[in-house]
Amino acid sequence: MKKALIIPAAIAVLILVAFVTVNAYRVPTLHLPILEGDARPATVRTVEYVVDGVRCRGTSMGFARMASQGGGVVSVTTYARTRSAIVEYDPTVTDPDRIREAFMAPVVRDGVTYQFFNMLSQTELD
Repeated sequence: MKKALIIPAAIAVLILVAFVTVNAYRVPTLHLPILEGDARPATVRTVEYVVDGVRCRGTSMGFARMASQGGGVVSVTTYARTRSAIVEYDPTVTDPDRIREAFMAPVVRDGVTYQFFNMLSQTELD
């Protein structure tokens, strides 16, 4: 009889712990290394953007593709839950403003202009 009560109680405690700690961890939606191994530059800087438009893995891939268009992007990690992206870049090739311009650039398809991403904030992490 006690085992029948202990197991549901343990499950309830685990669920409660999960709900309490849900905001303590950032799980990336996408981590996309652009340059790896020998291609990775010696000096890498990091910038974090809060971006309206990063909502799922699909939009994260679109963001990564647009942000890395100008070159110099080393990796892109997105977090759909917080709508943020951490971009590592080579400072000798690009800078945070160029990266921002790349992902905020309007896209024209079949004569219609789309604005997929809008930056809400930008923070240089190093």
